[in-house]
Amino acid sequence: MLQTYRAAFRTPGAAAFCAAAFVARFSIAVYPIGCVLLISLRTGHYGFAGFLSGVYVFANGIGNPVLGRLVDRFGERRVVLPATVVHVAAAIVTIALARTNQPDLAFIAPVAVVGFSYLAMGSLVRARWSYVLAGRPELTTAYSLESTLDEVMFTAAPLLATVIATQVDPSYVFVMAAILVGTGSLWLVSQRATEPPAQEPGAAPHESALRNRGMLLLLVATGGMGAFFASAEVTMVAFCGQQGHTGLAGVLLAAFAGGSAVAGFVYGARHRSEPVLDRFRRQCVVFGLLPLLFLAGVNIPALAAVAFVVGTGIAPALITSFGLIEAVVPTGALVEGMSWLTTGLSIGYGIAASIVGRIADAHGARPAFLVAIAAGLLVAASGAVLHARVRAAETARAPVV
Repeated sequence: MLQTYRAAFRTPGAAAFCAAAFVARFSIAVYPIGCVLLISLRTGHYGFAGFLSGVYVFANGIGNPVLGRLVDRFGERRVVLPATVVHVAAAIVTIALARTNQPDLAFIAPVAVVGFSYLAMGSLVRARWSYVLAGRPELTTAYSLESTLDEVMFTAAPLLATVIATQVDPSYVFVMAAILVGTGSLWLVSQRATEPPAQEPGAAPHESALRNRGMLLLLVATGGMGAFFASAEVTMVAFCGQQGHTGLAGVLLAAFAGGSAVAGFVYGARHRSEPVLDRFRRQCVVFGLLPLLFLAGVNIPALAAVAFVVGTGIAPALITSFGLIEAVVPTGALVEGMSWLTTGLSIGYGIAASIVGRIADAHGARPAFLVAIAAGLLVAASGAVLHARVRAAETARAPVV
């Protein structure tokens, strides 16, 4: 099983840029739950906590394709360095506001800047893999590895953030996140040999990746995935809080991400000949049906088990999503295309996070799981429609024999 992963890492420089990107993007799993904890531990309410988390994620979703397009045109180094400076500065402002006990509304602007200036490191590292493994079967394995590492982050980060917030101070969550982003970003851009080339000076900018067939439907599908993540995570935090066990929220979130990590690792261990479009449809359907199991989460132990099982549908769906981007977007727009995928996740996350906390406050956590179920069904429907439309277009273009 490990042979496919070893083959990917034999590529010179692969281990170094993979490690650097992991450090830089670890905070992607810290900031959303950090926003929830920053507010909820001060006020005991989840409405504004979910809203602030949504502000961060929504701003990040807007910034990702903007910065990704700039990376495609000018190269990583010329974009990552200034963006990281802005990001760390905004995080410091957020920390200062928390330490001086400022009103909730004061956090909106700096948190939005934190989100907008945080480059989609997952897109950058996948673009590097695409550059060094172009045309090789190990590329799917590399994408699977990155999705698995994403889930490792989403397993460890909520636990770490929850412990820091509840045992030390919620503002220290942002301190840790800013340090990781700054360190990992500098490490990544220092590795010039594996950096994908920028566009030639004077070349006309490429068309938006959104103009490629299937991209808008893929954006809808990933929006549903993001909405599912937000509603499931905020609801699990609220579930624990309303039962007087806020400290166990990290355990539930870790089980959720742990299921995805296991599924992603197993998925990437095999080379697959089936077309990525067919795999995408199947994984979207699985992703969409599993959230129905949340209805069985009647207590914290049961919800932890359910979260692990539901999580197994996440990584394979994300892996095939990134694989589909590789298939439909030109190489010169690859970072932007992958950033749009991240944007879809962020927009869906932001919308759901802004409403699910209010539902949990007003009606309790268990009814709020209906938002996660609805989001999953949207993913399943979007995947099926995308598959049908792209297949129909391919059939219409096929020569008549």
